[in-house]
Amino acid sequence: MAHKRVFRCAARRRGAVAVLVAVLLTTLLGIMAIAVDGGLLLDNHRRVQGAADAAALAVATELFVHYPAIESTGVYDPNGAAAAAALASASANGFPNDGSHSTVTVRLPPTSGPFTGRAGYAEVIVTFYQDRYFSGIWGAAKSPVVARSVARGRWASSNRGIVVLDPIAKDALNASGTGTVTVTGGAAVIVDSNNAVAAAATGGGMITAPAFEITGGYTGSLIGEIQTGVPPTPDHLRYLPAPSVPSKGTIKTASLGQGNKEYTLTPGRFSNLPNFNAGDRVVLKQASANGEGIYYIDGGLKSTGASIVMDESTSGGVMIYNDPASSALSEQIQITGNSSGTVNLSALTSGPYAGMLLWQRRSATQQLSVAGGGNFSLIGTFYAANALLQVTGSGDAVIGSQYVSRKLNLGGGGNTRISYTDSGTARLREVALVE
Repeated sequence: MAHKRVFRCAARRRGAVAVLVAVLLTTLLGIMAIAVDGGLLLDNHRRVQGAADAAALAVATELFVHYPAIESTGVYDPNGAAAAAALASASANGFPNDGSHSTVTVRLPPTSGPFTGRAGYAEVIVTFYQDRYFSGIWGAAKSPVVARSVARGRWASSNRGIVVLDPIAKDALNASGTGTVTVTGGAAVIVDSNNAVAAAATGGGMITAPAFEITGGYTGSLIGEIQTGVPPTPDHLRYLPAPSVPSKGTIKTASLGQGNKEYTLTPGRFSNLPNFNAGDRVVLKQASANGEGIYYIDGGLKSTGASIVMDESTSGGVMIYNDPASSALSEQIQITGNSSGTVNLSALTSGPYAGMLLWQRRSATQQLSVAGGGNFSLIGTFYAANALLQVTGSGDAVIGSQYVSRKLNLGGGGNTRISYTDSGTARLREVALVE
């Protein structure tokens, strides 16, 4: 008798496998979504964050350029240049503000976080809309990738009255006279030399300041809180571009009798200036005369006792920039006071060189010399990054607001004051991410 075989369970198994495959496929797609889409989200977040950081820094750079106007008016971005810089930066990095591929939001000042409402700060939010791939099983809407960045762009006070940049020299800061030098305004004295005698006050000389930060050691009379072994401080004015060469300035000469002359100068470029002697009078027109106030000297400036003053019918201060045409010592800046004369100059009050009074080309090694005497007042920063700055005082004189030089010699028998103020010195550049 024949037997029949019935395979009913096979059909049931085929149905079970189909269900199992469907379930496993969904799970597999979920794993693929996490691996592929999740990986893309992480990678794109890195890209979006980089774009947000770059855009915030672009805004901060614009804020830095216009920071004085922001401070005085409270208007953060009057011509839209800062916001435009952020949008251009984000677009250049692949995230245009088109509303479909990505959006870029710029807030001046920030509206969230610890810097809410503060001048000189900017908040940038970049949102990228990522397409779905395997994660499409959970929805069709694009996945937003969001990054936020906050940057600061402002002019800041350096709180540095003296900065001596030479990294190794003995007596990089040397006070050898019998007088006193006092740094006022709460500013510190910084000496970058790692020499055992990086700073010295000898021969009866004395330097007084709230604080001294010295990389190496010192000897003599330094009066104030002294720290040694401090890491060197970089040149905080290195960011400033040298001024462009202006058109020629003018000089008018009039006789004062007895061989003396009055010289009236307008800002501009000068070569082979005459020597200014005791009894002469030199009048410098200020920035409002041409919008710059820069005296660009490429043949040195020598005044031995002449009166040097600013024209009172103009305003905005002056800056003297020395660009020596050769290595000759005659092409240095030398300003010497006189008991019967007046020296009264103040630094520029606006623009990128605000606070700068005397500046020698960074690579130049000619000594920059200033000697007080008589009615003598210089307000602003003296800057000679690769040269010796020689300052000699007599009587009671204000000789500058800040010194930044390769080396510094202080002499004389008078009472010299370095009158530091935040507004009267060259600014520290602050362009940085803060969030």
